[in-house]
Amino acid sequence: MTTSRIPAGPWPGAILSAGSDGARAGRTGPDRTEPGADRAGGGGPGRAADGGAESAGTPSPAHALRVALLVSRARTAARSGDLDGALRLLRDADTADHRDVLDLLARVHAQRGEPERAAAHWRRVLELDPEDAAATAGLARIDRLGGRGPRAALARHRAGTALAAAVCAVAAVTAGTVVLADGAGERPERPGPSQADLVEQRARQLVAERRAERARDRDRAAARRAEAAEELARTLRAPGILPRVHGDAVEVVFADGLFSRGAELTPAGAGRLAVLGERLAGRRPHVEIRGHAATVPGAPTSGGSVVALWRALVAARELSTATGRPLTDFTTISADQREAPYADPAKNRTVTVTVTPG
Repeated sequence: MTTSRIPAGPWPGAILSAGSDGARAGRTGPDRTEPGADRAGGGGPGRAADGGAESAGTPSPAHALRVALLVSRARTAARSGDLDGALRLLRDADTADHRDVLDLLARVHAQRGEPERAAAHWRRVLELDPEDAAATAGLARIDRLGGRGPRAALARHRAGTALAAAVCAVAAVTAGTVVLADGAGERPERPGPSQADLVEQRARQLVAERRAERARDRDRAAARRAEAAEELARTLRAPGILPRVHGDAVEVVFADGLFSRGAELTPAGAGRLAVLGERLAGRRPHVEIRGHAATVPGAPTSGGSVVALWRALVAARELSTATGRPLTDFTTISADQREAPYADPAKNRTVTVTVTPG
């Protein structure tokens, strides 16, 4: 089976933009009209540019330009998927017998799955110009895909569902040229992305960009919190006060136990809490105080203790006095015995303070 393929680039019958060759909107290549006949209006032998009887003068340049603009607009609508809009432009025109108008009408009807209407327009093109190669190829395709027998069935199978529905007007519309392929031999070129595909791709791109921007915002915020924690740790560091940065918070431990027995502060312990409070003054961080207790034989090894909770409350009172903030600004809890900061029971008569910058 032979393949009817219009080569890439300008070919006889190609639809050109309005700016091609000045005000002409017809074909490139050798002019096959009868002597004296102007193809700018699309008329065949013995016809004027507007499809009527041949006049004594040449077709109006304004008319030729109007045809070119019309075909260009209709072709753009068809390429964007608006086949109905393309048909309205072409049908409402006063250029019904212009070759390019008829050819584009045929192609649009073919894409809409209307082979009979497509064939009617191509037959009209052949009435105007019996040697029109594009119209001849289109009609041949319709005959093959619409025929009976194994040869036609093979052509329909190779063309595929979409190609059979479009009959002969598919492939690619690029640079103003519509490429036709037989389908029985060489496969047609894959069309470029539709307008809907481009919109969907852009939407996915915007979503990805927004997600990436939110991730960058989170990273920047985390970096700012980490910097604030580092700065706070430097501020709180003092003899016997050991701040440690954990993410965006600072955990303060003390070099020695703050309590002698029960919930009674040692003088050194009271002094260190006073220094810590002074360095927290003027800030509004979240402060959590966890009381600890030394593990003694026979005592519970987990679950916290009342002594540890009392130590947290006493430390909160000292920090409240030093910072001038109310007790309600401090969270106090008993730490589990397994959370003790030291192995030495004496050092574990203490509290740890977690400070999170606001």
